[in-house]
Amino acid sequence: MPIIGAQGSGAKSAPVAPTIGTATNVGTSRAYNNGAATVTFTAPTSKLPISSYTVTSSPGGYTGTGASSPITVTGLQSATAYTFTVTATSSAGTSSASSASNSITATTVPQAPTIGAATAGDASATVAYTANATGGAAVSTFTATSSPGGLTGTGASPISVTGLTNGTAYTFTVTATNSAGTSAASSASASVTPLVPTSFESIATFTGNGTASTYTFSSIPGTYKSLQIRILALAGGSAGGYYVGLQANGDTTGNYTTYYVSANGSTTSASQSASATSILTNVNGGLGLAAGASTPDVTIIDAIDYSSTTKRKSFAILSGQDKNGTGGLSISTALWPTTSAITSLTIFNQGSQVFNTGTSIALYGIKG
Repeated sequence: MPIIGAQGSGAKSAPVAPTIGTATNVGTSRAYNNGAATVTFTAPTSKLPISSYTVTSSPGGYTGTGASSPITVTGLQSATAYTFTVTATSSAGTSSASSASNSITATTVPQAPTIGAATAGDASATVAYTANATGGAAVSTFTATSSPGGLTGTGASPISVTGLTNGTAYTFTVTATNSAGTSAASSASASVTPLVPTSFESIATFTGNGTASTYTFSSIPGTYKSLQIRILALAGGSAGGYYVGLQANGDTTGNYTTYYVSANGSTTSASQSASATSILTNVNGGLGLAAGASTPDVTIIDAIDYSSTTKRKSFAILSGQDKNGTGGLSISTALWPTTSAITSLTIFNQGSQVFNTGTSIALYGIKG
């Protein structure tokens, strides 16, 4: 007969704690601040089936669950030391925590570098950056990558990237690599365009023959940054004191303005020539082309941004002549107030004097 008031002896109890094993860092290919560790343990003896095990980190309280050993815990912070405990859960409840594991340091790929300035060169660029956290393992390589093209360079800041195409705009990103892998890319740099360093290329040359007083450089290519005309002029005819003139695109109307400073050995003056039909390269101070002179007028004219269709056209002019001590020098700037690209330039001898043999007028294109 049952005994009144007696209770059964089949009450269920939670599992005892598992036995902790070994914690191992998992560094390979882990993103920065998303480290991982695997933790082994031995399951306890239990009257009821254990449904799951939970591994918990210290510090941080990051957890991983599973039905058996080992269990992986993710989300660990890079370069941080952790220990781990394990609990077991059955239908009767959850065990107390195991003892703590050995300590591991979570390693990951490095933090992305901070991009700096990119500087263009000839078919190349240098890319500066600032290194950030290593991810817990030493960084072995920094790599800069171009867009477009995917061209790369490695090294300390600044990194040189070569093989770029001049005239093409590029941005760059930088990554860092350690034993766990390669970081995310930095943000992109500002855009830069590699260019050939400034150089001069001959376009055409006129040589005086004693009959022509005008020469036009026509069909000037628009592929250069600026133009330069180098004039070594000897006049011919019955009178002296005339000057070399310049007109753009055949414009002979009153659209040119020249500002100049000149000196002739005894007098220095500054003036301007406005609303003129041409640019005169040496308009004051006693310079000019003397008939049959043995000493030429020497002039250099720079046409700035000549192919632009948004800028008015400006010229820088340096002209001089030594007539056995009675010559002079003129420094000028001139404006042709149009946004048209310059496609032709006419050089002429004011007063229609011819250019004698010995005259050389050369047109150069300037790159860069």
